[in-house]
Amino acid sequence: MTPLVGSNRSGNGDSRNPDVPKWNPNFKGNVILGVDGFKKTGRYFDPNAFLPPAAGTFGNVGRDQLRGPGMWNVDTSLFKRIPLKEQLNLQFRTEVFNALNHPNFGHPNLIVFSGNDISPTAGVLTNTVANGNGRQIQFALRLEF
Repeated sequence: MTPLVGSNRSGNGDSRNPDVPKWNPNFKGNVILGVDGFKKTGRYFDPNAFLPPAAGTFGNVGRDQLRGPGMWNVDTSLFKRIPLKEQLNLQFRTEVFNALNHPNFGHPNLIVFSGNDISPTAGVLTNTVANGNGRQIQFALRLEF
């Protein structure tokens, strides 16, 4: 993931505002606080690690320099075949998706600055990813012949 300034500081006319910040040379510690850091501080990454670039210049943070929250999921299934006749079986199936009910978070808010000040939502996790749904269980019967 790439943190963004949130405005066109370089003045190149790009209306998508893709300008990146500068690394803060006085920052000490981990930039990525992680999900555990989010629980403590409310932020996935520390926005104090960045400074806004001077007007008319580009920042020195490279694209995709930070790693976002990882994906972790456990799916499982159980099958039981019950013979009914010589060539006829009944299969009972249980399928569990996200069996451990683990949340998978999307990228945090990547806009670091609001003007020259740190944005209050910089680094905040606001959503889970599409396949990060809660635990789902489905049952099925299948007749095999």
